[in-house]
Amino acid sequence: MSNWIDLLTSNLASGLIGAGIGGAASILGARMQAKSSDKIARDTAARAAALEGYLILGDLEAALLGKTTVSGADMATWNAEQRVLLSRARKRANVLPMSEEARRTRCREAIALIQPFTGYVTWDDYVFLTRMALQDAQEAMGTYSSGRPPTPVVADLEARIGMERTKRRRLKLARRLHEIEEETEYHELDDHRHSEADVIKAELGVSRTVDLPGEELAAITS
Repeated sequence: MSNWIDLLTSNLASGLIGAGIGGAASILGARMQAKSSDKIARDTAARAAALEGYLILGDLEAALLGKTTVSGADMATWNAEQRVLLSRARKRANVLPMSEEARRTRCREAIALIQPFTGYVTWDDYVFLTRMALQDAQEAMGTYSSGRPPTPVVADLEARIGMERTKRRRLKLARRLHEIEEETEYHELDDHRHSEADVIKAELGVSRTVDLPGEELAAITS
């Protein structure tokens, strides 16, 4: 009799243990499945946000290319519209997960380099410089939204934009100085032209255009 009791007790204990293990496994499995589902949902939302950011920046680029120039009262309107689009794009970049911190930082830094238009450079030059930053931010968002690895960073974006801005600014001033010099061949310059020429010479660090570096001189005379 005691053998039957021991057997039943043993079977009951085994059944309870088995049920406990099975129940724990089911709970663990459900939790893991829920976590997996949550991760998939978060990744899907992040990729959707990145795609939205990519499209917003694309709208800004299209707006840039759709204008021949911006001046006067239109300048304030343009800068306000641009600020709104950049704010929307930046918020989408912030949704990228922590595992994509490098790509998220690259995107936010590129957006931060997009400045308002002040007329310091020509509109064409401004479009060129702004697109450098736009395309870098778009690359970061676009590759993430499509599941592709990010492209390598060739060089510091801020430094590249700064060098390009300086180059284009100098060429603009050099062309203007060249125009003033040509004017002197036909008539004497007034005080305003003399003053303008002196300011340009001081910024370029030359006394006349022939003193410019060969590359700059070739660009304004070709």
